[in-house]
Amino acid sequence: MSTESNLKIADELSPSPADLHSVVNRNMQATRVHAAQAAEELKNAVEAKGRELLHAADDKAAVLKQKAEHAYSDAKQKAEELRKDTEVYVKEHPLTSVCIALGAGFVLGMLARR
Repeated sequence: MSTESNLKIADELSPSPADLHSVVNRNMQATRVHAAQAAEELKNAVEAKGRELLHAADDKAAVLKQKAEHAYSDAKQKAEELRKDTEVYVKEHPLTSVCIALGAGFVLGMLARR
């Protein structure tokens, strides 16, 4: 082959600036579309994970609320039992109860002065 035919073939194979511009524009558009799709998928995944975490937090809060209510009712019941036991003790031992109350009042009074 001659040099002249090689140049013709090279000219035919090398793209023109307009062709290059067109290819670059198509690639940029494809990249934009792909990026928009990836952003939408990421947004959907984040929203789904957020809903999942919200449901998990709600479930955990419900369990903790139930435990707190149970602990409160237990403490209330024990306090009521203690009040009743104290009332029975005071009725059965009035003199001892008065002496204990006087002693406790004296000690608290002394501590309060300091």
